[in-house]
Amino acid sequence: MLRLGSNGNLYIYTYSELPSNGYIAWEETYAAFSSRGSTSECLLPSKCGSFGLCEDNQCVACPTPKGLMGWDKKCKLPKIPSCTIVAANVGYYRVKDVEDYQPLSLSDGEGPMTVNECKKKCSDDCKCVGFFYRINGSMCSLAA
Repeated sequence: MLRLGSNGNLYIYTYSELPSNGYIAWEETYAAFSSRGSTSECLLPSKCGSFGLCEDNQCVACPTPKGLMGWDKKCKLPKIPSCTIVAANVGYYRVKDVEDYQPLSLSDGEGPMTVNECKKKCSDDCKCVGFFYRINGSMCSLAA
């Protein structure tokens, strides 16, 4: 049986008339994103909520203006100022070694450009909530 889970993960279950655990006839035999396989659960967009950081298949931190704090279910994107606020008043904080949940093969972003150009591009876009800056190649991807 093939099943799409509520978390976005794809599972394959195999039916066994004599289950190994003695109780469950349907056994999960494959998960597209798994802690046991080569594809990390961290690649699931919903793994740590809308703003949490994931490492080694675990939610580990929540970015805040004071730095990285311990993760909890309340970890969410801070309130974004309205577009009427001058872009100079918008602040960003850096979170190192973070990957965008979208596969890099889909888009490496725009560029090359500097970090400040990328920051300005985000500040000028009312839908932008942050950006990914790839140092290798000086590429910028906005997060909306």
